[in-house]
Amino acid sequence: MEGEIKNIIYVCLSIIASLGYCYFICSKIPKGFYRFVSLLPIFSLFTILPLSLSSAFSTAVTALFITWLANLKLLLFAFDGAPLYPPKSLILFITLASFPIKIRSNGSRQSSKPKSKSKSNLKPLNLAVEVLAFAILMSLLFRYKDLLHPTFLLLFYCCLVFLLVDILVAFSSAIVWILVGLELEPPSDEPYLSTSLQDFWGRRWNLMVSNTLRHTVFEPVRTACGPILGNDWAPIPAVLASFAVSGLMHELLFFYVTRDSHVGNDRVFRGPRGLCCSGV
Repeated sequence: MEGEIKNIIYVCLSIIASLGYCYFICSKIPKGFYRFVSLLPIFSLFTILPLSLSSAFSTAVTALFITWLANLKLLLFAFDGAPLYPPKSLILFITLASFPIKIRSNGSRQSSKPKSKSKSNLKPLNLAVEVLAFAILMSLLFRYKDLLHPTFLLLFYCCLVFLLVDILVAFSSAIVWILVGLELEPPSDEPYLSTSLQDFWGRRWNLMVSNTLRHTVFEPVRTACGPILGNDWAPIPAVLASFAVSGLMHELLFFYVTRDSHVGNDRVFRGPRGLCCSGV
């Protein structure tokens, strides 16, 4: 346990130092190829950082927050893309890069205007309820795992993943609010109310990941394919490319946690999902 705490401290300090380099050095380099090249050491470091950890939880969080999302945000930063550009302050830069968060438009602690209770602001599951539900499900899972039918076991895991992502991002939002006083977009938009696969993956589930993939993969591929396939067909390869990148990142995350090189199931699983979401 003591060794893992030292590893976590090393990872945190490495992230802060790396993002400090991006803020003070890389931001002064002209956008495009040269800034991208200056970021290559950071991409490499963020890719191997999860291997410094041994616990499954800390490894998975680091892989999701840093290897996946922070690397994609820095890729956008190389070409003057949001949310890291323009860099306003070091604390805000590190916070936005390190956590799976998106600032709400004009969201600020100092805002004194009353907020109307619109549908988008109402959340049937608050943090306390989610934490309680997560604890109950974990307790039931440990007690009755061997007695549960595989279908119910899979349902339990799906609920746990949904709750864990929401809880992690909610705590991240609280930390960001304390540090910089900004209000953030919710991590998900009631995915259990989805009306289709496209609605679930594109508009409701894990919105930070969806938004990042949209800017780093979907839009560039759609723009590149537009002159060749036309505007009506260009979104199809863009959706497939987004699911392919998502599948690769999930496989990499599984590898970090299990250290098992026999991967590939998630890419096979995400291929049909991409076809369904693209409307093919």
